[in-house]
Amino acid sequence: MNFKNYNWGQLFFELVVVFLGVTAGFLLNNWQLQRLDLSLEQKYLNGFLQDTKANSAELRSLILSDSLWLDRAKPKIMSIREGSINTDSAKSLVKMILQISKADLQTSTYEDIINSGKLNIISNYNLKKQIVDYHVTIKGMEFLDGYFYNFMNETVMPFVMSNYEIIKDRFNNPEVINSTLFSNVAAGYFSMVQQRKASYERLFNKSISLEAELIKHSTDSD
Repeated sequence: MNFKNYNWGQLFFELVVVFLGVTAGFLLNNWQLQRLDLSLEQKYLNGFLQDTKANSAELRSLILSDSLWLDRAKPKIMSIREGSINTDSAKSLVKMILQISKADLQTSTYEDIINSGKLNIISNYNLKKQIVDYHVTIKGMEFLDGYFYNFMNETVMPFVMSNYEIIKDRFNNPEVINSTLFSNVAAGYFSMVQQRKASYERLFNKSISLEAELIKHSTDSD
């Protein structure tokens, strides 16, 4: 009798209200999470854009510097090859070799997103792939920079410290400029600068391309 006296209409209405309330709460929570994800994605994209702009400027300067160095060094390298290098040119080349530089690139945003495990928050697959490829290229360039510094420390500096008086600006033995060792040090350093410049140019092209793509997706491109 109690079962028959239930107000099924009211009970159904209450169930619908509860269902709609739970569903609305679920949808609202998802909407808020999506808003947070979109906000965080934009934060990362803006960070990538600022990093990439800074890197483009740094790489442009480094490419110019290496280009000028190679232009100045090439005639001296040719003189060594031809056996006609003189003492003044050799001293000038040693001073040029001692002026080593290193790229200072911005990767803090990438390190942050990787360490937080939120790389997949970037919704555009192609953009995400481009960002990863860009930073893999940076790692490759840093490896080359490290190899360059090892060559400097293990080959160039021992030669300079043993054969050149920096304060007096002279070779201990002027005949060393005609030696195989001096030729190999000079040619090796020249080759390393060539490789580094090529690496900078590859990365610069990717930096410009990524910058343009980030501008399309970023809400703060100023």
